Amino acid sequence: MKIVRFVLSLLKWLILVVLTLLAIYVINSNFNIVKGYKTFLVQSGSMEPAIMTGDVVVIKNQTDYLINDVVTFTGKSNRVVTHRINEIEKSGEKKYFTKGDANKTGDEDYIAKEQIIGKVVLVIPRLGYLLSFAKTFNGLIILLIIPAIVYILDELIKIKNAKKNS
Repeated sequence: MKIVRFVLSLLKWLILVVLTLLAIYVINSNFNIVKGYKTFLVQSGSMEPAIMTGDVVVIKNQTDYLINDVVTFTGKSNRVVTHRINEIEKSGEKKYFTKGDANKTGDEDYIAKEQIIGKVVLVIPRLGYLLSFAKTFNGLIILLIIPAIVYILDELIKIKNAKKNS
């Protein structure tokens, strides 16, 4: 019985941590509550192996950007892209040239500072897969039903033990 209680307790904490991370990601993505930081889900392999498909990047706006900084910016058609700065042209208005680490050639167009959303300050591996799964019907069921069952079982065991001890 002690092993079951330990496993249930461990599961409760694990579920709590995962759901907390998911909640922080969703809330910050929609409301930007953590000022200056934004999160994005990486959906392509252009930055592999440094940043893999399915990773979540945390970015922060900077006053200036340097060569080799990995930045997230708004590219063509308002598409959000995360690539590395590989060249900066300083004549007149600064122009940043970027390239995905896995790409053979650099991006066609330069980007202006106004297009840069921020510099990547943290990469959370594979969290994007969990986020994508959470958006599905099965993911919603699993992320709600399994935690509920774990918490109910734990409470039932506590009630049973309390009755046994009284």
